Amino acid sequence: MIAEIKNVAVLGASGKMGSLTGGIIAQSGIKVFFLSRTKDGAEAGKRAAIDQARAEVIGNNIKCGDYTMCLEKALRDADWILEAVSEDIAIKKSMFAQIDQMRKKTSIVSSMTSSLPLQTLCEGRSESFRAHFLSTHFYNPPSRLLACEIAGHSATDPAIMEFMKGFLETSLGRVTVTVYDTPAFAGNRIAFLLFSQAAEAVPQMGVATVDYLLGPYTGRALSPLLTLDLVGIDIHAVIIKTIKEYVQDDFRAFFSMQNYVNTMLAENKLGNKTPMNGGFYKKDSSKKKFIIDPRHGSYSEYKRPRMAFVENAIECIRFGQYFKAFEIIIKEPCEEATFIKKILLFYIAYSFYCIGKVSPVENGIDTIDNVMSSGFNWAPPSVLLSMMGGTVKVKKLMGQSSLPIPENLERFEPKSRLPSNYGKYFIAR
Repeated sequence: MIAEIKNVAVLGASGKMGSLTGGIIAQSGIKVFFLSRTKDGAEAGKRAAIDQARAEVIGNNIKCGDYTMCLEKALRDADWILEAVSEDIAIKKSMFAQIDQMRKKTSIVSSMTSSLPLQTLCEGRSESFRAHFLSTHFYNPPSRLLACEIAGHSATDPAIMEFMKGFLETSLGRVTVTVYDTPAFAGNRIAFLLFSQAAEAVPQMGVATVDYLLGPYTGRALSPLLTLDLVGIDIHAVIIKTIKEYVQDDFRAFFSMQNYVNTMLAENKLGNKTPMNGGFYKKDSSKKKFIIDPRHGSYSEYKRPRMAFVENAIECIRFGQYFKAFEIIIKEPCEEATFIKKILLFYIAYSFYCIGKVSPVENGIDTIDNVMSSGFNWAPPSVLLSMMGGTVKVKKLMGQSSLPIPENLERFEPKSRLPSNYGKYFIAR
């Protein structure tokens, strides 16, 4: 086993996550080889990495090349090989076959996937490859979201897991969360249930209203549809498909892909990565914001909704009256408030349901709290449980909403767990 990581090869460095994560590594003083199908692609990734932090050391520590001319040299020298190619199982398996032939036997190989099973990805690989293979799932953008989920498979050497956990925490400043090799791990599995439910409400409520109702005052840095534009509608589709294919649980039916979202995919309306085509949102040359009409696929000018109970809750947040803000939402009987409560209850219910399924049961809600706060800048589920009145009241609300009540919820009373800085998750806008 290697003693330290001095050289890293990033495969798929032209992509956003490959380039930005590679930049974080280079910024720590480690030499990084950016590889892509073309050297120009790798160079573009290097520019993105430098732009992320404006640090000269990043450019000095990155070398660029393509797979045809540079793959063998990069892999031969690498202590850590970080794979960030397309989220396609055939493409990844083909890349791993090449890595297996060219890597030195002590090099660690990790995938940035959270949606494809590690056990399947390393089928047919050598014993050494399998022992050194794991997932290191960074969050976008890694300069601001510090979570990194780390998962092994049945043949991963536990010493490799411990080494990488320590390296990620000490050298890269990550909040490292150990999870099981399950579809979408912890963070995406929970978050994309909410994204799916938010997208499902769009035909009835509209993009502007859904994002207004589930805005930052409810405990998230970005509203859900804005987040999907940032992540990419294509990534959303992959994760939902993977969960539907591989997950069998009590919430599976709530993961859905709407027809209008499939139409957006077909028309290459993927969000921020396709600015000319748009996503849920689109901006013109003057930066004026527009929103999609799911009935026709056309865009209309964005106008911020206003509802009295939401504005009252936001005003309470502005003055630090967090519990009062949620009391307003809970007591409001209108359809829009019912929708907010339903989404927040989904979040709490599924988070507690996933304990023991995506993370060690002995960690309780802590693993999920950490990944949701550090990976998404969302209020942790245990904090929202407190905001909504605690275990007894939330269970009653879940029953009224016909949601499955997880057994794990019985074991936790979060009021004694509320962190002193919980107010940072609720933003008055």
